[in-house]
Amino acid sequence: MPDRIPEDIEAEAGLLATLSQPGAEKIAAFLVPQLGPEDFMHPKHRALFLGLRQVVLNREEISVYSLKAALEALGKLQGVGEFSGMIELLANKDVENPRALVDRIQAKRKGRELAQLGHKLSCSALAEDDEPENLITRMQDALHRIAQNGRKLESESWMEILADMEQQEAFRTGKHNRGGFWGIPKLDEWCPIPAGEYTAIGARPGVGKTALLGQIAIVSAENGFTPLVIQSELPRMTQRGRLASYMADLSMAMLKMGTYDEEHTRKLRGYAGALSKGRTLPISAGTPWGKIEAMIRFEIERHGIDLVLFDQFDKIGRDQVGRGSNESYAFGKISIGMLAIAQETNIGLVVLAQIKGDADDREPILADFSDTDRLAKDPGVVVHLYRTKKGDLKAKIQKNRDGGWVNYKISLDFDGRRFKETPRDEPKEIPEPRGTDCQEPASMFNSVD
Repeated sequence: MPDRIPEDIEAEAGLLATLSQPGAEKIAAFLVPQLGPEDFMHPKHRALFLGLRQVVLNREEISVYSLKAALEALGKLQGVGEFSGMIELLANKDVENPRALVDRIQAKRKGRELAQLGHKLSCSALAEDDEPENLITRMQDALHRIAQNGRKLESESWMEILADMEQQEAFRTGKHNRGGFWGIPKLDEWCPIPAGEYTAIGARPGVGKTALLGQIAIVSAENGFTPLVIQSELPRMTQRGRLASYMADLSMAMLKMGTYDEEHTRKLRGYAGALSKGRTLPISAGTPWGKIEAMIRFEIERHGIDLVLFDQFDKIGRDQVGRGSNESYAFGKISIGMLAIAQETNIGLVVLAQIKGDADDREPILADFSDTDRLAKDPGVVVHLYRTKKGDLKAKIQKNRDGGWVNYKISLDFDGRRFKETPRDEPKEIPEPRGTDCQEPASMFNSVD
């Protein structure tokens, strides 16, 4: 670390003195939750902040006596120099604009964290104790955490809605008016893959959900997206073969034996535009979500990824999610993490997940996900693939925040390579949207820019 560390002791003292004055309950209730002990460099200031935060959390009136009681309860009174030391700290001159001091001391804290991160990066790079790619991924994740910690939260006026409409702004998230394409017309019209949220596809093993993931990736790439398939189940060459099978229209058996011909290669060459956009990230089963999230952010930054497809949810490592927590809780935290990264980066994110074994003998419902009920709550779109007792393949729209086609079923055929709609059970008339989220078909989503 350098000799001079980013800090502003006077700003820390002034802020604490201001927020600790009798009658400062309202401004303290607003500003204290935005701060943490790491924002204060001086040990006494850090201890006093912890006492003040406890008073605010307890919704008590702020006074020297409530602060003293809170510090005693936390075992921090000695850390401020006992009662006399606390009084001396509170005697600092208060300020008229404490919000500006919050910004200043948080900027100093971020400067310290960046200096520490730079020092760690330098030491690790010189020691050559890890691959450069792994080091870059870890640093990317750390930089994101520094950026998010202490991020300002502020409301916005509804008048901005009028300003947007007067300028004919498109009310959408991300670069396109959706997050990706299914390659199944009815799903693309009635249940578009959203951007800024994530989409969950549930199915029992063997129904073909991994093939559907590849279809979404390829069709989306054809429509201008830059997709990233994160593959944790299939070997690298098998994953390549699955994509080649779809585009070149030949069986996996022929690809594995190498018995395809120039005609198949010519068909694949016709997908040059999609091939130039799509990417695959093979990872090991059990890779922790924190590392996966860092890799996603790195790929977005490096390659402009705007659609992430993950195969599959239960292969994500839970070790670093919560010590001592059960699997359902750990998977729930991962689901919330997926929602957060989709919202923050405005990408489309599609994840495959298993549904319960007893769904083999019945039509699945929204609550049938095996790993966590968060998969029913967090995604913007949920679709289940299943076979009826007669063996017919169906896609059921279980949830759709941007439309009203909930519980509608679409009949499909799967030839081992791609999914297509079938005319069986075709309604004579297009059904009315169900639900209250939207009262008209999502035909506005039919195309991208």
